[in-house]
Amino acid sequence: MLVHLQVVPDIIKVRCRKCALPQGGLDPHIIQYIDAAGLTGLFKVPNMEVDHALITTLVERWCPETHTFHLPHGEMGITLQDIEVMLRILVDGLLVTGRINQARIKYKWLDAQFAAPPAADAGDEVVQQHAHYHLLVWMGALLFMDKSTDWVSLLPLQFFNPISGARQYSWGSAALAWLYRHLCRASKKDAMQIRGALLLMLLWAYSRWSGPKSTAEHATHVLAVYWTSLATLRAKQE
Repeated sequence: MLVHLQVVPDIIKVRCRKCALPQGGLDPHIIQYIDAAGLTGLFKVPNMEVDHALITTLVERWCPETHTFHLPHGEMGITLQDIEVMLRILVDGLLVTGRINQARIKYKWLDAQFAAPPAADAGDEVVQQHAHYHLLVWMGALLFMDKSTDWVSLLPLQFFNPISGARQYSWGSAALAWLYRHLCRASKKDAMQIRGALLLMLLWAYSRWSGPKSTAEHATHVLAVYWTSLATLRAKQE
């Protein structure tokens, strides 16, 4: 797993963490428990580079009062339907409540404990522990990225007892609320960084606009292109 506070001159700092499946994929027994939790879709989300310029441009267009992006032709926003389609996670169910930053643990420690797959004769308890590990890491990186790229919230664990109980909750609503919160914070004049479900924001934007995409090496040169091209989003959404 790669960890970055990606910083590009004149571009908003992006808190992100990349996830990668083990070589050969996850153990089928682990996948069985992840399926039971209803969160298999997270592990099928494409891995992609962070588009700093596009995130910066969208943040500049964000309106905290309406939770939408203000574009030349009108307002657009990320919806629960977008999350359901792009991240393939549950959007119906009970509310996920709690404080993300209240109880956390270091990714480094978790990675060290679960670096090796469970033994072939491992019992259900051990396999579930590995499933919890992968769920925590992927949910922390894709849904609930916070101010630290070194720590992951233990909040989801309380909803994994039993692990199938996770199906009762609207993880999509929680992720969208977390993203909205940090878009509102990042849109302030003195804001220097952003976190949250940024991969979702990129997937949403790319699904509506097919222009050139930036990289960390030339992000500042693409800002002007994004500023003028956002007007074309209308035709893609309708």
